[in-house]
Amino acid sequence: YIDGVLNGERMILARAITVIESELESDAELAAEILQGVLPDAGDSLRVGITGVPGAGKSTFIDALGLHIVRDLGQKVAVLSVDPSSPVSGGSILGDKTRMERLSMEERAFIRPSPARGHLGGVARRTRETIVLCEAAGYHNVLVETVGVGQSETAVRSMTDFFLLLMISGAG
Repeated sequence: YIDGVLNGERMILARAITVIESELESDAELAAEILQGVLPDAGDSLRVGITGVPGAGKSTFIDALGLHIVRDLGQKVAVLSVDPSSPVSGGSILGDKTRMERLSMEERAFIRPSPARGHLGGVARRTRETIVLCEAAGYHNVLVETVGVGQSETAVRSMTDFFLLLMISGAG
């Protein structure tokens, strides 16, 4: 996992994130080893948190911004999209990745939806650790899209360099 992440292999990065997000006790030691192994190569990114009410255009904005980053600036971008969770399966139910169709086709873009699983603050329980993995994989731009359901979506502020609130015009 460590070598794959450090070499920027997207499939290995996705698998490593799955281990990090796992709630199984059997994955805890491996998750800690992965984080310890990649930590020296992390921390050198621009982290942007993006929140707003549902329908404000968070995913549409991220799709456009991400395309600008990869096409116009020639840089890599990771998008960590936190979705509401299914009460049945615990997984993501909105599939924000499907609303970033153009960006998802780009080789220099990595989009990872993660379920909030009831974690308050607009982010998933392991979003901070997932950011570290993306940085170690060479993504120098990390965009974190919160669940975006109200005024308590502020946990992302402590883990990003810039916090953007998207509003619907005329909504007050």
